[in-house]
Amino acid sequence: MNPWVVFVVSAGVIIFAGRALSNASDELAERTGLGRAFIGSLLLAGATSLPEVAASGTAAFQGAGNLAMGNVFGSNIFNMLLLVIAQCFAARPILTNVSPTHVTTAAAGMLLSGIAALSMVVRQPYAFLGAGLDTWIIAATYIIIMRVLPGNEPEQQLEVAATAETPPTDRESSSSAAGAWLKFAVSAGAIIAAGWYMSSAADQIAVITGLGQTFIGGTLLAGATSLPELTVSIFTVRMGAYDLTVGNVLGSNIFNMLILLVSDLAQPGSVPLLSGGTTGQIVSALVGLILSGIVIVALTMPRREGRRFPWEMVAIGGAYLIGLRLIYLAG
Repeated sequence: MNPWVVFVVSAGVIIFAGRALSNASDELAERTGLGRAFIGSLLLAGATSLPEVAASGTAAFQGAGNLAMGNVFGSNIFNMLLLVIAQCFAARPILTNVSPTHVTTAAAGMLLSGIAALSMVVRQPYAFLGAGLDTWIIAATYIIIMRVLPGNEPEQQLEVAATAETPPTDRESSSSAAGAWLKFAVSAGAIIAAGWYMSSAADQIAVITGLGQTFIGGTLLAGATSLPELTVSIFTVRMGAYDLTVGNVLGSNIFNMLILLVSDLAQPGSVPLLSGGTTGQIVSALVGLILSGIVIVALTMPRREGRRFPWEMVAIGGAYLIGLRLIYLAG
């Protein structure tokens, strides 16, 4: 079958399943009592990253390591662009109207990307339990970060409190929670299956177009696998739940770095994944660092009101476009 058709159909499945996934996550937050802040920053962030897990893991398993890495780093910088898109639907500047605890998450993303970039510059041949020592370090750092990550402020809960419904009875709650978990599992399965086909189609497209795995992985595949994040970002920002929007984007970015270990374990051979990173992958990781830096600066600025399009969104959009150009030139 034509790889472009497979790619488009897979993308459509991801959009549909991603919307169902976000609805199931919101329902789980209500029915289980875990709260939208917890569900949004951890469960939802991980769930919306399932396409990246499936696509990168499949690409690495098929021997397309650069496509796998390009999808991870490309998704991270594309996710930052989602903040710009979300801002178009917001009534206030997003980044100056959220909890300052997001600075920690953004800084964590910079740390993990920095470790990955350094590993690609200073290549190391050491493997441990089927993966590079560097990807194990990234995974261990991720776990430590998640354990010490600050909790969400009460203000975040208030932002979405208006959407809460009257608590159901225990039997209704149990039944609804079971249905929500089933919806969540089915949606996740659909996303994983679509990601498998999408990564195979993207590898063929890279060969057909001659653009290469790095550029295709960092643009076309990264954009398509970030469709769930796009759906969730628009949905939550229209609710006025800016903390959920920012938390999902930044949480997805640090979760994506864990995919490097999954890809490293999935790829055939004994050469560590990051040791095969191209100059384009290094540039992509560094562009992610710059975008995270812009976000951190904006998060530390005084709260602003009004519908005027904020400068930080212009800076993120401009840096993203320049970064794509540099990734293409680096190859």
